Amino acid sequence: MTGASFLDSLTKRLTGEEPAPLVPKESAGVAVIFRDLGDGEEVLLIRRAEREGDPWSGQVAFPGGMVNAMDGSFEETARREASEEVGIDLSSKAAAFLGYMCELKAKTRDVLVVPSVFKLAAPATVTLNREVASYEWVPVGSLARKEARSTHVLRRKGAEVAFPSIVHNGMVIWGLTERILSVIIQDRAEGDDRLLGEIGRY
Repeated sequence: MTGASFLDSLTKRLTGEEPAPLVPKESAGVAVIFRDLGDGEEVLLIRRAEREGDPWSGQVAFPGGMVNAMDGSFEETARREASEEVGIDLSSKAAAFLGYMCELKAKTRDVLVVPSVFKLAAPATVTLNREVASYEWVPVGSLARKEARSTHVLRRKGAEVAFPSIVHNGMVIWGLTERILSVIIQDRAEGDDRLLGEIGRY
């Protein structure tokens, strides 16, 4: 991307207002965490552990989870989940909260998901809990390459269903995570506006 950085471009379109009602067991928050160590922006992606009953088992994702009754905002949900899953402190001393992206509907469990965007103020140590199998700091520029775009095919109810995907070092990113990343890496404003306002594509 030329001119403004990916994060600069995204930040202009974020909001500080809660984009959706905060409903325990019906809504969820994820933490989109950026860092820049001088070689360009990187975003933290995790691979969820294989767990029976988890509809996102084994998938590439952002740290996150369901809103609980103690959370006062989606920002709080994202901070709590990041601390629990990857051991990263997203308090105001350790990271800047830049705002919310638009809510997205996850039809897998009919859950409304709100991404909260953060930028780390300093390098952070990642400590995984049992819900996370692995993690990687991925250069956003690599995800934005046309060559990274692909299609992920799943077999559902006897039929093959194709989903847009991004592939990085063998990591296949699809579903909600692909949708969120697509907002971040879009070059054209009309593409950004379409994606930011899109809910329930699948």
